[in-house]
Amino acid sequence: MIAADTRRLALVGFAGVVVIAVVGWRLGWFEGLSDSEMFQERIRSWGVWGPIAFVVAMWLIQPLGVPGVFFMVPASLVWSTPVAVALSWIGNMGASWLAFEFTRSVGREWVQDRIPPRLRAFDERIEAGGVWPVLVLRVLTGQIPPADWLLGVSSVKRVPFLIGTGIGIIPGLVLIVAFGADLIEWVRDNPLALLPIGALLVARKALTKRKDNL
Repeated sequence: MIAADTRRLALVGFAGVVVIAVVGWRLGWFEGLSDSEMFQERIRSWGVWGPIAFVVAMWLIQPLGVPGVFFMVPASLVWSTPVAVALSWIGNMGASWLAFEFTRSVGREWVQDRIPPRLRAFDERIEAGGVWPVLVLRVLTGQIPPADWLLGVSSVKRVPFLIGTGIGIIPGLVLIVAFGADLIEWVRDNPLALLPIGALLVARKALTKRKDNL
């Protein structure tokens, strides 16, 4: 009964978040996230409410599958690096917590009943490892929502999730805030520089496929 009530509450909460996000999008609350100049002007015009709106937007939108980088790069254009890092960390942690709690309440029981033996052993190692497996996963995956979903349906406890996520997202977060805007601007000004990278990826895929066929 308690589990059913928890899932029902999570579904209602998630539906509420979706409704708020859709209404806010329709009203233009999040307009300008893809336009750096518009974003800067709008956020700065809100004064002290700008940072609050930024964090709330991350909490509402990121759990739905939007990577944190789409928020952190604009943040680096509006605020100083320390402020942008702090706000991005708060936004990412809140979004990760919401995504984790939703998937744990709604999807964990279904996944656990169908998990294959090999993945069950991996799940048990994550649970036994405490903070470290979560920290390593977050360092490797950064602020992508699927990592929150995966940990939500796993057996990891809430405290290790929070500690591992809180520490593990810091390196990627700092790099994105410090250099993300410059990197995007460089790619925009030098699109041909991506061709060698694309060629290497295609060649690697072709070699892998050939090796599998052999």
